[in-house]
Amino acid sequence: MSRLLIPFASVLIAATLLISGPSRADEASVDQQIETLLGDAADYKELFYAFKVALEEGKSDIVVSLVNYPLAVTIGGEEATYGSEQELLDAYDSVFTEAIVEAVSNQEYGDLFVNSEGVMIGNGEVWISGICEDSACTSAPPRVAVIQSGS
Repeated sequence: MSRLLIPFASVLIAATLLISGPSRADEASVDQQIETLLGDAADYKELFYAFKVALEEGKSDIVVSLVNYPLAVTIGGEEATYGSEQELLDAYDSVFTEAIVEAVSNQEYGDLFVNSEGVMIGNGEVWISGICEDSACTSAPPRVAVIQSGS
């Protein structure tokens, strides 16, 4: 009987590690990818969580403050460009549709897709990219750069 308990205990420990361990490892992996390809991971993480929380809580003024302008948006095949926070606020409900909010709400930081273009939320509904502040691009803080949805 004791021989059966040892394998069971090993399986239980392994399952516990699988349940609790990957999120930290995945977040570290995302951080590393961001650091390698885009810049300071802390800046991207801060923007990701600020955008996610503001969107979930319906804080439209904060959401639009995290966006790069002009912003080209494609929702359900319809394209529009917003040149300012006020323009995006005026169209807020038609841009931040249920599909967009759901994609952002369901996204975990440790599961983000990262490439040299930026950080993808959902299936590409939102992209966060570094935006050059000058022609030499000496500083490129992250901003929400793309919003798009097929529905």
